[in-house]
Amino acid sequence: MSAVDAPPGLAFAGQPSGEFVARPRARRLARRVLVAVVAAGGATLTLATPRLPTPLIELLLIAPLMCMSVAAVGYAVRSAHLRVDHDGIRWGWSWLGFRLSRERLTQVDAYRDAVALRPRRGSTWFLSARDWNHFDRVPDAIRRADIPMIAHDRRAPLGARLQSYGAVLDSLLVADALAAALALVAAFMV
Repeated sequence: MSAVDAPPGLAFAGQPSGEFVARPRARRLARRVLVAVVAAGGATLTLATPRLPTPLIELLLIAPLMCMSVAAVGYAVRSAHLRVDHDGIRWGWSWLGFRLSRERLTQVDAYRDAVALRPRRGSTWFLSARDWNHFDRVPDAIRRADIPMIAHDRRAPLGARLQSYGAVLDSLLVADALAAALALVAAFMV
């Protein structure tokens, strides 16, 4: 057994030069949808379970579980943090995360509305201004971390903008809440 002693506030990857979260409105939407979907799903399951031999009961039992899982994934994505430090860039939570180490990065392109992180192998990570609060500070954090970056004074290419999950995720969460509400209405009618 071994122990590693680190000063308080010093993570094992080093002091962050920047830490970012999703925009407040998107986090609120994800939290509210999760609460609404869990409440509607619980009510749907409570209403549907005693009527097990009725038609469409399978749909009433599966729909709330699917809606809850979509809402949970949306909430998880919106609660993730983006951390920039001298060792690289990390996306995730305190207990689980995905890191692009500076050794894996071949190129970092900063645009007005996105940052493209290109690793040696694997897919390019696109960080979009639509997804992150205080996005204008992301390039500064990358510079402070001494990660080489090329600044472009233009919008990101269309391919980078299409990989922004902000509007798609928010729309999916709204549709998920509507599906949970429809399942609850169907449970009342059966």
